[in-house]
Amino acid sequence: MEFKISVSFRLAGIDFNPEEITALVGIIPSKTWKIGDLIDPRSSIRRKCNGWSLESKLDKSTNLDEQIKSVFEQLQPGWQSLVEICARHDALIDCAIYVYKQVPAIHFDKDIVRKATELNAEIDVDLYFLPDD
Repeated sequence: MEFKISVSFRLAGIDFNPEEITALVGIIPSKTWKIGDLIDPRSSIRRKCNGWSLESKLDKSTNLDEQIKSVFEQLQPGWQSLVEICARHDALIDCAIYVYKQVPAIHFDKDIVRKATELNAEIDVDLYFLPDD
């Protein structure tokens, strides 16, 4: 294995309820959290904001651009509502790339940039270089 890629769309803020976001967009998220929730059950660190997240369902060996496009496709049924919601809350396309042998291409075509802009979303890419098992 050369790399694993994980992509999600996230909304974060203090003044929204994740269940209301789900109802407004009509999409079941991969994960939600509220202020005060534990970040991890093995930790005592608590969330400082509310959140709503939808993860790519593609295999982790799929290229970054395809993963992002897959997330956008999942968001499509609630797109117009999301555009309005994202104007008021922090939106993020969160990309994590775990590199074992070779760094995959990191490319955002015009369609990805346009859609991220429509959602007023930042794009974050974290690279983690790991030993090959």
